[in-house]
Amino acid sequence: MSAAAARAPVAAPVSDPGPALEVLIADASPVTRRVLAAVISTILPKARIVEAASGHETFEALKGGSVEIAFVDMDLPDMNGAEAVARAREAGARPFVTLMAQEILAGWERLSREIEAYEFLEKPVEEEDVRHIVANYLRMKEPCRVLVADDSKTFRALIRKVLAQSRFGMGVDVVDNGELAIGLLKQQSYDVIFLDYDMPGLDGLETACLVQEVCPTARVVMVSASEDEGIERAARYFGAVDFLKKPFYPTEIDRALHFAFELPLPSLLESLGAYADEGRPAAAG
Repeated sequence: MSAAAARAPVAAPVSDPGPALEVLIADASPVTRRVLAAVISTILPKARIVEAASGHETFEALKGGSVEIAFVDMDLPDMNGAEAVARAREAGARPFVTLMAQEILAGWERLSREIEAYEFLEKPVEEEDVRHIVANYLRMKEPCRVLVADDSKTFRALIRKVLAQSRFGMGVDVVDNGELAIGLLKQQSYDVIFLDYDMPGLDGLETACLVQEVCPTARVVMVSASEDEGIERAARYFGAVDFLKKPFYPTEIDRALHFAFELPLPSLLESLGAYADEGRPAAAG
């Protein structure tokens, strides 16, 4: 079992058979493919399972774009799994990829991020890990509404762009102060609200307090450029599920959304601290 799954809450079973997703299992071992196919069939009875035994077959299966979820072994004949995924992404495919390997490889986090993998699992793969991944994918595809309140025009533009690229399917509204945020919440509900701590008028903490009254089901993520740990403690006291310090990275937003929807974290989001240099910050404030 992955370290992330060992610490995470047990994923709820997928009671609805759901849509007829196309799922790729790419592994040189027919036994591994058979076992994974059996597990996926119990989770998604209507899934169309495609198998690949080599890197070339993996690339061919992925490049068409119909595969939605893919479990890809790193050690494939003629082309390793990461390369096959990378080539498919260059061709325009956007599968939800989990890489697998017999043992954890050096640099696995960076390699996984380079090809936009969601998770990296050590074999033999545990059924619980597969259930977490499938359940998370299905939740990410459900439509949700996100509200951003920040007085920085630059930040609002940047976070809107980052959220548009997220794996989560969402509609995003942005406002420049807490009063407008509360006004919108009185008209419609939101699933997640990103609040800047230092806003004129109603600051982030005051807005978070009012959010609990106006829309108690909304999950608040507080954002601040301050290094004051007391602000983070106060934000969590007022119900914030996460606290982001500017500048932050797109993966940190993904992690915050996992917290907001109470999804088990994949190991790639668990290990964010070691990769502060992984790319350009999402926003500096």
